[in-house]
Amino acid sequence: MPNEINSNPSRLRTLGQPSSKRACSDFFHENSLKVLKNSKFKGIVMNMKSTLTFILGFFLIQFSYAADDETCAIMLGDEIDPEEYSEVAGKKVYFCCGSCVKAFDANTAYYIKALPVLAKKFSDAEKKKLGVDKVKLLEQRYCPIYPERVVNPNSKFELYKGKKVYFWSSSAIRRWKRDPDKYYADAVKRGHLKG
Repeated sequence: MPNEINSNPSRLRTLGQPSSKRACSDFFHENSLKVLKNSKFKGIVMNMKSTLTFILGFFLIQFSYAADDETCAIMLGDEIDPEEYSEVAGKKVYFCCGSCVKAFDANTAYYIKALPVLAKKFSDAEKKKLGVDKVKLLEQRYCPIYPERVVNPNSKFELYKGKKVYFWSSSAIRRWKRDPDKYYADAVKRGHLKG
């Protein structure tokens, strides 16, 4: 008899049950909800829904913060290293390497003002306490040799036609000195230096 029921869909319908797997799933889901809504387990089910909603929301929020921290704010595009971070106002700011941590620690207010990805991590009150409102931004934001690296007022610099040009590192300056006109023209084309 069980084989006859399983092999004959019309037999299933005559027993009052749906024939397709999807319909079966819907049938049992609807009936389970009716039973739970009218039972003493209703409060438990609602608490479970609230708890699951809270847990899901918590993970989504954590994921959105993690998404901001997947790449370094100072060496643009470089993946962060979870062991390389600086703690400011009770918040961890992650970077790709110790060089970025060192640059950030020496110029915290500047980088928070210069980089929106960092600025949004702090409230207006925290920014004021850190002195972000007193920071004057440089015209130049990026190193002309390593254009994915953000410079700051304490970065090494060279004078070029009477203007300060800031660099990420000593090796960038050495490279610049090989052909400053070429590197200057390239940086102007990218919009990283004014022509």
